[in-house]
Amino acid sequence: MEFAQLQPDLQQWIRDAIKRGQSLAAMMDALLKAGYRPEIERAVQQCLAGQDLADHETGAVTAEAAAEHGSATAVEDGKRFRLFELSANCIDLNDRQVEVLLAMRQPNVVLFGNLLCDWECDALIESSRPKLTPSRVVNADKGTYELKRDVRTSSGAFFQRGETPLVAAIESRLSRLLGVAESRGEPLQILHYPPGAEYRPHYDFFDPARPGNQRVLSMGGQRVGTLIIYLNDVKAGGSTVFPKIGLDILPKKGCGLFFSYADDAGGLDYQTLHGGSPVVAGEKWIATKWLRLGDYLARSD
Repeated sequence: MEFAQLQPDLQQWIRDAIKRGQSLAAMMDALLKAGYRPEIERAVQQCLAGQDLADHETGAVTAEAAAEHGSATAVEDGKRFRLFELSANCIDLNDRQVEVLLAMRQPNVVLFGNLLCDWECDALIESSRPKLTPSRVVNADKGTYELKRDVRTSSGAFFQRGETPLVAAIESRLSRLLGVAESRGEPLQILHYPPGAEYRPHYDFFDPARPGNQRVLSMGGQRVGTLIIYLNDVKAGGSTVFPKIGLDILPKKGCGLFFSYADDAGGLDYQTLHGGSPVVAGEKWIATKWLRLGDYLARSD
């Protein structure tokens, strides 16, 4: 992949990282964990060699807040969780063996088994019940969080980082699994879908061209990945659907579905359009963790 083929905002991020003195290992670590393929290393090396280092202004949100981890070992750890690098059917996280049940290359989708045990799922559900409120969506033009019952009909609750010992243990496990610092994760969200509830197909990333998204982008940069953890078995319906690629993931208690959004040139992967199909019978509980390009910092304004 050539440097000139990358999108302008990604080119600018690489230039800025070089000016800050980041090593090739540190840049590749951040890029691989954001969902880019190893082939992007050629483009980074071209820039390191002094090609096209001039400053350019771009209208898109840059990645200057990218996490600055940085060792060759970290790069190798990041590669393990890219689909094309998976070499084993199980991942040893010390406290458990997480299974790899499904993997896709484009878009990058991985289904994990044995991510949470039954009592952890049950405890997350019970501790969230008193905190549930109707789920909202971001208005991309105004930057506000609004109820849209024609789009999203679940209710949800957030747990701040380390809010309880169980939440802290799960966040640490997810960080080890994905090779992403806990600081880059948004608060763990628990969602409840009663019979008939759904979430119409949508994207988890934020379109930087929409004015209302600048506020959420300022809280840690672009979202780069989603991990959905199924907390119960659903009697009927409630699958996670990817309509553009014809993929349906049925809820299975304790399993986790991870997908990232970056394409080969650094753009947003529109094949990751996804939704939660209506619950036909029973109810559906999930935990969701969104990952950012940089450290997540909630704003109070």
